[in-house]
Amino acid sequence: MSGLYKKLKFGQAAGPDELCAESMHYAHPILIVHLKHLFKLILLHGFVPHDFGLGISVPLVKDKAGNINNIDNYRAITLSPVISKLFEVVLLSICGDVLGTDALQFGFKDNIGCADAIFTLRATLDHFVQQGSSVYIASLDISKAFDCVNHYKLYKSLLCAGVPVVVVDVLCNWYSKLTFMVRWSGSLSAPFVVSSGVRQGSCFSPAIFNVFINVFIVQLKFLRVGCHVMSLFVGCILYADDIILLSPSVTGLQQMLDKCSEVATSISMAFNVNKSHCIVVGKFYNCVIAPMMLCGVMV
Repeated sequence: MSGLYKKLKFGQAAGPDELCAESMHYAHPILIVHLKHLFKLILLHGFVPHDFGLGISVPLVKDKAGNINNIDNYRAITLSPVISKLFEVVLLSICGDVLGTDALQFGFKDNIGCADAIFTLRATLDHFVQQGSSVYIASLDISKAFDCVNHYKLYKSLLCAGVPVVVVDVLCNWYSKLTFMVRWSGSLSAPFVVSSGVRQGSCFSPAIFNVFINVFIVQLKFLRVGCHVMSLFVGCILYADDIILLSPSVTGLQQMLDKCSEVATSISMAFNVNKSHCIVVGKFYNCVIAPMMLCGVMV
C-alpha cells in the first residue's frame, strides 16, 4: 500500500481532517497496517466513516478582470479528507479494468489528452474536405454536468459496466453522506447535504463519470449516421463533458442532436443551448441551412 501514497498529489491544501498527502507519505509505517484493516472493513461491510463524506468548497474567481460580484464568475474547488482520497486510489486499482470507455472519449485518461482530440477532429475534417464533402459540426455544452449526475443512474451504469457490487455498495453509502461547507475569507458556512453529482478533487470520480457519460457515444453509434472513415465511426468526440458532433449531412446532424437530447433526458441531464453552436466546414460553409434544433430549441 505504500506505493499508493505516491499517487496522491503533493503541495495541495489540507482537507477537513487537516491532513495532506505529505502527512501520509512521511507517517510511521504502522499507519499502513491500520489503513489496510480500515479499507478491508469498509469493503466488507459497505460502510464508510461519516467524515469521508465531508468536503470544504473554496470559491475561486475565474476571470479576475471580470465582475467579481457575478456568481457565474466563480468556480469551486473541493478539499476532501486525504484518507478518503487514498481509499479512492484503492477502489480505482480494484475496478480500473472495467472502467474503460470508448476510444472517442479523450478526457480523464492516461497518456491521452486534448491534443489527441484536436488531432482526431482535424484529421476527420481534412479527410472529408479533401473528398469534396462538407462537415456539419455541433459543439454541445452540458449544464453543470459533474454537479448534476443522478446517483441512482450512476450506480446503474457502473453495475452495467461490470463494477463489482461491493464497490457500488460502498459508493451508495458514501454518496449518502456527502456534506459540504463553503470557506470564504477564513470562515466556514453551515454544512449542507449534497444529493447529486460526483465528488470533486477525487481520482475515482473522473473514471466513473466517463462511464456514466459514455452512453452518448454508444447511442450515437447505433444511429449509423455521422462521419465515418471507412467503417470507423468518428461522428462524436468527447472530452469529459464536452461533446462535438460531426456529420456529412444536415439531416444526419439533426438526427444526432435529437438522439443527444433523448439520452440527456434519460440520464437526467440538460444541455445549455446558449453555449451550444453549429458550424459548417467545407465547400458549403456559406450556404443557408435550416435551423438546427436541440431539446426543442434552435441552436
